[in-house]
Amino acid sequence: MTLRTIGVSALAVSLGVGMTSNVLFLAAFQFRIDWFLEPTGILGAGEPSAGLLRWAAVLDLIGYYLATAVLAYVLWRILRPRNLAAADLATVAALGYALIGGAGAAVLALVGPSLMNSHATASPGEQEVIAAQFDLLFEVVWRSIWQFLDGILMAAWWLGIGLLVRTDHRGLSQLSYVLAFTAGMFSVLNALGVDLARDAALGVVFALWTAWWAWLLVLFLRRAEPFDAAQE
Repeated sequence: MTLRTIGVSALAVSLGVGMTSNVLFLAAFQFRIDWFLEPTGILGAGEPSAGLLRWAAVLDLIGYYLATAVLAYVLWRILRPRNLAAADLATVAALGYALIGGAGAAVLALVGPSLMNSHATASPGEQEVIAAQFDLLFEVVWRSIWQFLDGILMAAWWLGIGLLVRTDHRGLSQLSYVLAFTAGMFSVLNALGVDLARDAALGVVFALWTAWWAWLLVLFLRRAEPFDAAQE
């Protein structure tokens, strides 16, 4: 199996599985934006939402974290000769993102639905405790890891990729820089507690990230330099 095949496969998984995960998260929260701002609202949504949350987190783990780790390795192999330090540091950031964020997705996939199911049969007093636990789970995974640390690590990776492809793919390089800036901004806004601006920046990141995946996939499929070297 060549590096090109691995890279194309990782990008296809990210596009297909990652987008499916996004839809399932929206469905789990019944497309209610207020529940994303106050996640405990989903506790009364019942078994269907619990199941959707589980699969959304599982697919998130696969599409956004495991596939990114594979893609980061492929890009490191291809781009490292251009600048050893930039490639190494960017890849460390990407692998840190995959490891830490993926662990968060795994915890959410197992613990979140379990708390939802327990909440459905608990007494009123127990429900308050479960609600506090569920709120803490989302603060740790959703806010602290996915919307803060992940943003910082991905900003570092995109910045590195932008530097490494700037000589022959100016458009992709500029898109990578914009992603790095926007990811960094939503992490800062999250730390400052500016919810509306944070969520708007996050929406921009997801839209641009999808375009970035598609752009990179086209370059791999066209065997554009330096991705033509991925035949090894």
